[in-house]
Amino acid sequence: MRFLILLVLLVVLGFFASQRIFNPQLNHNSVADRIQHPFDTRLRYKIGHIDPRFHISEAQLKNIVQQATDIWFTGTAQQYFVYDPNAQLSINLIYDQRQAESEARRAEIARLESTKTMTDAERQKLKQSQSTLDLQQREVELLKAHYQSRLEHYNQQVQNFNQSSNQSAAYRDYLESLKQQLQNDQINVQQHIDQFNANVLRLNQQVNSINHMNAQFNASVDHFNSRFQPRQFDKGIFNGREINIYEFQNLDDLRLTLAHELGHGLGLLHSDDPESLMYPILEKQNFKDFHLKAADIALLNSRK
Repeated sequence: MRFLILLVLLVVLGFFASQRIFNPQLNHNSVADRIQHPFDTRLRYKIGHIDPRFHISEAQLKNIVQQATDIWFTGTAQQYFVYDPNAQLSINLIYDQRQAESEARRAEIARLESTKTMTDAERQKLKQSQSTLDLQQREVELLKAHYQSRLEHYNQQVQNFNQSSNQSAAYRDYLESLKQQLQNDQINVQQHIDQFNANVLRLNQQVNSINHMNAQFNASVDHFNSRFQPRQFDKGIFNGREINIYEFQNLDDLRLTLAHELGHGLGLLHSDDPESLMYPILEKQNFKDFHLKAADIALLNSRK
């Protein structure tokens, strides 16, 4: 009888030991979980602490984690994870200087983009003003040429009148009317010249304003590059009992970061493929519609 009990005990222990070898994720489930669910090899997780500064509810995070686990299910047709409010492994959103710095960086980028948009709009207005000014300049030149032609015609008529022996009163009145028209033309030309000069002044002011905006924008870019220098830091960490997420730029980024850390929960190391989920840097992956890569599947298969 004792031998039978010992044999059963050895079989049970061997069963659980082999499960942990072929399913490393079970190492992160509690002993009670493994006893209660002896044939369930899924990694059990729960939602832990969520810093309110992330502005994400527990229900939202639970849904995003589900989306992260779906990446593994879609790529393998196997369920490796299950939500359990009593699980040992907790998923937490920890707010620290990394997320604060990331938010400050995004806010600064938004401000720079807004400034660039305004500068581009002002530059477009400047081009329109320059086109209008060019048109006005041609109009002034035409008016001046027309005035000069009429002036020469008038002078020729006066010369002819002075050299003529027939200096009638009617012809004198005709010359006087030409003179009056010339004076009106001169006033009109001068008004157009004055308006043109005023527009030139305004255009120069626009140029100075845009140059000032460009200088401010370039200074802001220099400040941004100085403050937010490229550097690598952990967006999330899996330590065996917790998945702590410290930084993400958007929900797509969060989903992929969670899927990456869950991969570590399956016992996977990092891959060498920059587009794979298990690459140490999330940058070149398709964040919107990600699917496991061959490198991810290879890592998963290599643990068996």
